[in-house]
Amino acid sequence: MPVYHHALVLINNSLDGIPLLAHAARLAQQNPMTITVAHVSTDYRAMNYISDSLMDDVVSEDVISAKALLSELAASVDVPVQTLDLVTTRRFDDVEKCVRQRQIDLVIAGHHNRLLGVLASHSMDYINHLSVDVLIKHLP
Repeated sequence: MPVYHHALVLINNSLDGIPLLAHAARLAQQNPMTITVAHVSTDYRAMNYISDSLMDDVVSEDVISAKALLSELAASVDVPVQTLDLVTTRRFDDVEKCVRQRQIDLVIAGHHNRLLGVLASHSMDYINHLSVDVLIKHLP
């Protein structure tokens, strides 16, 4: 296995965040590695063609709850963890931009092996859209 220097752990909620971050922390204990845990939120404002101030509230609520989740997860492991909340409608482009800017060489994402999980999951798509190694961890 190659030695990685910076891992980006992509999470949706605490159900996938806890095991994914724990896995990244185990990797970081074996080899010195920086960990960034990130949540990708949809920018509903960009999808709204009319000016609607209620969309700002929805996005703000998502960002606030994501930041609270990321802080809680970062405190749950014994290794230093950076946090990041990406608000975007261009998921793959912006994750790739983040990978380049932060010099990330491993992306870790989770995947539930269920019918709707297969249809709605972005995890497998990261393999085809990112220029770095992607570790997909099965989540029960």
